[in-house]
Amino acid sequence: MIQNFEQIEDLDVTNDLVFQRIFGKVGNEEITKGFLEKILGIQIDELTLDTNKRLIGEEIDDKIGRIDVKAKLKDGTKIIVEMQASSYKYMPERILYYWASAYTEGFKKGDKYRMLEKTIAILISKENLGITKGISQYHTKWDIREKTHLDKVFTKNLEIHILELGKYKDGQDDKEKGNWIKFIKDGGKAKMDGKVQKALKEAQEELERLTQDPETAEMYYQRVKDLRDMLSYADAAKEEGIELGMSQGVELGKKEQQKEIILALYKRNMSIEEICSIVNLSKEFVEEIIGKQNNISK
Repeated sequence: MIQNFEQIEDLDVTNDLVFQRIFGKVGNEEITKGFLEKILGIQIDELTLDTNKRLIGEEIDDKIGRIDVKAKLKDGTKIIVEMQASSYKYMPERILYYWASAYTEGFKKGDKYRMLEKTIAILISKENLGITKGISQYHTKWDIREKTHLDKVFTKNLEIHILELGKYKDGQDDKEKGNWIKFIKDGGKAKMDGKVQKALKEAQEELERLTQDPETAEMYYQRVKDLRDMLSYADAAKEEGIELGMSQGVELGKKEQQKEIILALYKRNMSIEEICSIVNLSKEFVEEIIGKQNNISK
């Protein structure tokens, strides 16, 4: 618990909690509209934000994804945005899965395929991704085209944008779009170029309000701690040669991997409580695994 907290000095917009509060909060439609217009290069007449960020499969064991921004345009186009402060191996598969979930959301048995609406997925990554290795520009756009006839697009309903903040260089894009990127990268410390767009001013004001909100501070620092735990968890797994899927929370691997993960974290001098928090398993189970290992070692 944060005691006597008054204001966060440096609030990171790439933190998904902060990003959601600025761009995904109902009431901030003008902020999101201004941002998307510059990123997508389109005119948006009307935009609505969806408070339900969950993308849920039909089967009980389907994966449940949670995105940061979920919007719909007047013409029916769906837009989802995910902010990722850290990268991992299967990021392209993840964003494609999220796109597909959003694309088919609400589509029921008996519906006509023509009812499926164009869906745009935007991935903003603080780190550079392996899929764009050798590509210098920070903003790439992806769709499906015929291999030898690149002017032939399979469907206009699929569109994916990747923004890699680490590749952005000041002045390489138009000023207004560049200012949005700098705001996401550097928050309140961003040095804007030229006149600041009205929607961006509102985003800056929203960020300032968040820095003075004790409840946001509590959630923000907890989220920072959770992300650090995730990284420790992933590092420990990697040292043990274990492949894991990482998402907004910790996704524990196959059940037979639990013992290896617990012991890997224990080797990093983590407490029982810390390990339980990271792997989301009971204290009794974790103590049993560690106890058996200690007995073997004696």
